[in-house]
Amino acid sequence: MSNPWALYDTLIEGVDPDWKVSHFSLGASWCEVCSGPYTGVAMTLRERGPGLQFPAPEDGMSLQDMAAMAKSWNFREASLGVAALNCYYNTVERINDLGGFGDLKLRSGKTDDIARTRLNAFIAFQDEVAGKKVAVIGHFPHIERQIGAVSELIILERNPQRGDYPDSSCEYLIPEQDYVFMTGTTLTNKTLPRLLELAGDHVKVCVVGPSTCMSPELFKYGADNLSGFCVTDQQGADLAIRRAEVFSLFQSGYMASVGSR
Repeated sequence: MSNPWALYDTLIEGVDPDWKVSHFSLGASWCEVCSGPYTGVAMTLRERGPGLQFPAPEDGMSLQDMAAMAKSWNFREASLGVAALNCYYNTVERINDLGGFGDLKLRSGKTDDIARTRLNAFIAFQDEVAGKKVAVIGHFPHIERQIGAVSELIILERNPQRGDYPDSSCEYLIPEQDYVFMTGTTLTNKTLPRLLELAGDHVKVCVVGPSTCMSPELFKYGADNLSGFCVTDQQGADLAIRRAEVFSLFQSGYMASVGSR
């Protein structure tokens, strides 16, 4: 990719400059950015990096300006930037328009515990990846049981657990795969453009997790599927983030899945 920033600029420029930040929170595990009734979340990456690179975030600022923080090398700032992108792109209305909830037509409000996880990518793709070479970037819970039981699975991880490959192995291993599932935090840590480039045209790529920006623009850069998260219970998401409850966040919204057409 000749200009890796092009992906970020496309997403940032697509945010309506009239939207304002009404609330934000940088939690221990997740962060959130709200604009009126809409909430975007992203995983909090704790590395401070080179110090603050953008003006201090504040309520009332342009959502587009906060989204620009996704380009920061200070990963705390970048986490908020990605949450701001998701506040704009991961709304019920936008995902409904994209068919991202399948046959469900959702509205904001309390979640249906059965329906909210039905589009979990690692379950939805089990039949498709059976017998295939699959790489997962990021060690997701239960991934060995969900995907490893049916495929030739390898896991690439920045902090490898036993059996994982270090993430630097991506240069060598990704081009050999049939499918690659990439955590949405690759947008935050700036590895997404290169990972998409390594996958090329012959590796099917799914960007997955609550940090995933559900913008179809990512298909132009090589993604084939976006499996992210849409907050429908704003109060519930805020409470989970302030309490630093890692998995309670998922009770505040629905998983969604959008494929390239």
